Amino acid sequence: MRVAITGAGGMLGKDLAPLLAKSHEVLALHHAACDITEEAAVLRVFREWQPNLAVNCAAFTDVDGCEREPERAFAINAHGAGNVARAAAKAGARLFHISTDYVFDGAKRIPYQEADATNAINIYGQSKLEGEREVLNIESEGGKALVIRTSWLYGLQGANFVEKILQAAQTQRELEVVADQVGCPTWTMHLAQKIAKLIETEATGILHAAGSGECTRYEFARAIVEKLPKPVKVTPIDSTKINRPAKRPPYSVLDCRRLEELGLARMPHWRQALEEYFQLRETAAVNAK
Repeated sequence: MRVAITGAGGMLGKDLAPLLAKSHEVLALHHAACDITEEAAVLRVFREWQPNLAVNCAAFTDVDGCEREPERAFAINAHGAGNVARAAAKAGARLFHISTDYVFDGAKRIPYQEADATNAINIYGQSKLEGEREVLNIESEGGKALVIRTSWLYGLQGANFVEKILQAAQTQRELEVVADQVGCPTWTMHLAQKIAKLIETEATGILHAAGSGECTRYEFARAIVEKLPKPVKVTPIDSTKINRPAKRPPYSVLDCRRLEELGLARMPHWRQALEEYFQLRETAAVNAK
């Protein structure tokens, strides 16, 4: 199968491209090679390469940055996603589009299902939600699309919460972390592996795929610093004490039972994933010496 990956230079794309390349012919499209905000450029690449599947990992994921640059957020996360979707449909390719838990407002206290009402409370979530709509619109034109919502992504090859905590712990003896935001941390490698399995299904529509279990940002940070040789104190705080441009949903855990309905296992518990992540991180550090 010929698989085109847009946003291949991002954190998820860097794990996904080499994984899929083991079984498929992969075209890893970085921003310089395919700017998804340029519709003509995307159409040209897809017309020339004729993929069977496209996976759109391209996104503007800086939540506060989106608040400061809303036009850029919608250009990439909404209209850019639509450009990829239409190009895929015209090439006869199926599309996987990566979305987010931030399409929800966090008012629930039980995991969100795919059919639950969306109500994004920040520009990032709003732009991603509009992107979902543009992607799913291609089904009315005969296209096939699967929106994959995930949450709290971290990985070896990009800026993320885990690496920010580890970096802060190098210079600070005490870290303050919000304790009123609950979600499900997801390792990019596990998500990439699940995407590889989803290729074997005929799934369309919307699917939730995130790490199992749930935790607060504070609990996640504590689990991270426990891996360090020197103790670092983590203090829980309320998110209102942090002056950030964008609001965050207080609860955005995703119900991933549809994976099982498709015959696939749920993703590992977030604690197990974090353990595996640190093992791979240590191996990468040794190999880099």
